[in-house]
Amino acid sequence: MEQKKILVITYYWPPSGGGGVQRWLKFVKYLPEQGWEPIVFTPENPEFDLQDESLLKDVNPAVEIIKFPIWEPLSFYKKIFKKKGKLKQGIVIEKTKMSLVDKLSVWVRANLFIPDPRRFWVRPSVEFLLPLIEQHQIDVVVTTGPPHSMHLIGLELKKKSTVRWVADFRDPWSDWDLLDKLGVGGLARNLHLRQELSVLTQADLVLTASQGISKSLAEKYPACNIEVITNGFDTDDFKEVKTDGVPTKFRITHLGLLNELRNPQVLWDCLEEICQEVPSFQDDLELVLSGMVSQSVLDGIYDSPQLKDALTHLDYISHQEVLEYYQQSAVLLLLLNQSDEAQLIIPGKLFEYLMTKKTILAIGKEKSEVNDILMDTTAGRVYESTDRAGVKALILDNYMQFKKGEISHFPKSIDQYTRKALTQRLVEQLNILVR
Repeated sequence: MEQKKILVITYYWPPSGGGGVQRWLKFVKYLPEQGWEPIVFTPENPEFDLQDESLLKDVNPAVEIIKFPIWEPLSFYKKIFKKKGKLKQGIVIEKTKMSLVDKLSVWVRANLFIPDPRRFWVRPSVEFLLPLIEQHQIDVVVTTGPPHSMHLIGLELKKKSTVRWVADFRDPWSDWDLLDKLGVGGLARNLHLRQELSVLTQADLVLTASQGISKSLAEKYPACNIEVITNGFDTDDFKEVKTDGVPTKFRITHLGLLNELRNPQVLWDCLEEICQEVPSFQDDLELVLSGMVSQSVLDGIYDSPQLKDALTHLDYISHQEVLEYYQQSAVLLLLLNQSDEAQLIIPGKLFEYLMTKKTILAIGKEKSEVNDILMDTTAGRVYESTDRAGVKALILDNYMQFKKGEISHFPKSIDQYTRKALTQRLVEQLNILVR
């Protein structure tokens, strides 16, 4: 039987690293065995520098990858202000240490480039893709955001062709909790809302990565066809992970973005107390942080007599190395922004945490989808940032288990989050669109 064809439009693709790559990398990996032939369209010269060569192993050589040039304002900005390097995935907003030029650039990005600085890729991409869609007889186009300008490409393709279109929201758009932090003004916010409305009402199917995003969009646009397919974990990724039994250190690990909005001060306070109360704890403790970590967070730890020697701060590491650090940890740290809007998002690392069967210390809002998942899988719960007693009790309990040589837990009902199972759910929705 001839396979149906799906065109995936994504800004992030290997060797790009970071969390934004994983979702459609894994869908594309498993779509062919379920009757769909993917073609990937992605920038040839994107402006970010997170590289992860280990992800290339998931790219089937038989899958056609089309790389198309992109122009982004950052290249002009770097030339004018003599800036070096590229962008990281994500935006770090600090209360201090931002120069006037940096503050101005954030304002410009927030108020003049709507929905984001990749908007200049929309028109040339549409012109390039329209004949390609006809030539390849594409059945479905998928756009995945952020950056949400990818959805504007899908919107124009939908207007100018008969192709079916799926808009995939990995994160919120107009409800993004950082819009206020970025200083988005009223006019810019209204433009976000108008663009979001056009995308949500024109797409044949809207996918979201969480029930929270789905509910938020459905309340604003009740006529939309919205389905939820979360992120997950790939069992293949864990086959080559080294496991050395119980680690020699009581390692607490967080790998990824850790800015001032996520700084778990309650944890640092509890760890300092335990160091003073339990004689062996300070010698056994190791804090591993990797990725984009705010300097203010690092300074706070280095200023602590109890914690400064326990910190291991790494630069960005490959996904394969990330999984190995997970397996060699006693406690995995999951940090959520404290805003209500942040609770719409499920961090992708949660699902890989479940697969490791290690203790999860989640700090955020108890009323959240993350807490629902942790409770349903019996993997733990979310602690409020004010719950000092709860956080301290969890650390002490797991430290006692560590001293006994026990660091594994056994969550239930996690098979629903395998990448193969999630791809099957995606295929069910795609087949409905083209039947």
